[in-house]
Amino acid sequence: MIWLQGNEAVQQLSENVLLYDLTQMRGNSALVSRIPENVGGVYAWYRRFELKPSAINDPEDFTTSILDELSKDHCAPREARLPPSHRIRLQPEISFTKEGVLRECAADPSFRQLLFMLLDNSLIFQQPLYIGKASNLHSRICSHLREESILRERLKAAGHNINRCRLLLIHTSFSTQNFALHGADEADEFENQVSEDCELSELASERLVEDILSRLFLPSFTLRYG
Repeated sequence: MIWLQGNEAVQQLSENVLLYDLTQMRGNSALVSRIPENVGGVYAWYRRFELKPSAINDPEDFTTSILDELSKDHCAPREARLPPSHRIRLQPEISFTKEGVLRECAADPSFRQLLFMLLDNSLIFQQPLYIGKASNLHSRICSHLREESILRERLKAAGHNINRCRLLLIHTSFSTQNFALHGADEADEFENQVSEDCELSELASERLVEDILSRLFLPSFTLRYG
């Protein structure tokens, strides 16, 4: 049973909206080759849940897979200055006290099948890992996928692999400044230590859409909205 999406690597959800499943692509080049180089817009990264293939038939593997997913950090840590002389840091924490019940339910094949189906359609339930905006989506996604990129490392620290995620692209503008913007996006990734997605040439509509979506859906690894 499929609710939201099929098993294709790339799905066109509407005229300007595309959903990519990176687990079904052979390397980063397979993804970026499918992203137009002259389009700006908003994008969102989503966590993809992958249980062990044997988990559908093996209750122990199923339980282990679910516990592994539950143990991953659900958001980035937050840190701020607390005047006059302190800093405060908030760490994500997930406590799960129903392991015994999980093991009992895992013995039921219909329960395992239900969880598999729900996690396959996890975009219905989950908040985005990250929402961003760019006047050149191709360049921006390339920068995120680079080894040791800021977003890659942020997700990795929480136990998530950006190459096993889903990516939603929403095209909102057409850019004729592709060459110049590519260089700007590359520089942004270095400067993003302070301000991750700030571009002088962005359209106001892209900034506004990203700001609204971020405030409505609270992407868990975005450190600054707008």
